[in-house]
Amino acid sequence: MKIKLRLSNARKDQLAEDLSNRGIEITENSDLILTEDGYYGGELYCKEGTDTVIVAHPDILYIESLGKDVYVHTINKSFTTTTRIYVLEKNLPNEQFVRISNSVIIRKNAIQRIRPGFSQKFYLTLKNGDTVDVTRTYYYRFKEYYGI
Repeated sequence: MKIKLRLSNARKDQLAEDLSNRGIEITENSDLILTEDGYYGGELYCKEGTDTVIVAHPDILYIESLGKDVYVHTINKSFTTTTRIYVLEKNLPNEQFVRISNSVIIRKNAIQRIRPGFSQKFYLTLKNGDTVDVTRTYYYRFKEYYGI
């Protein structure tokens, strides 16, 4: 039997050894994939209507939570995901993504313009023309992240 593993590095090595000892081959060319809950290895699984769409991290401009809905915005399209924004924040690479409010996470190089506002706020214009706010709660974290 062949299986592909999509796990965090901490669990992957141990599980791969256990499966190999039981005669299961670990390979990238397998139809059977074992995925750890919360694993986001460079991509997000989103929905566009009834279709599942794989969105690579470099394509994401920002992620926005509106009520119970979470939207993944790219340069041309927006998709939905069922993953909560706090889970995405924890699992997305910190060197590429930063949370700027309770409801928005942005990709570091998605910003086209930073405009300071009153009362410890920034207004960001992203590459697709959308504008998002850095709220007071995240103001200092944002400034430190960008060295402003």
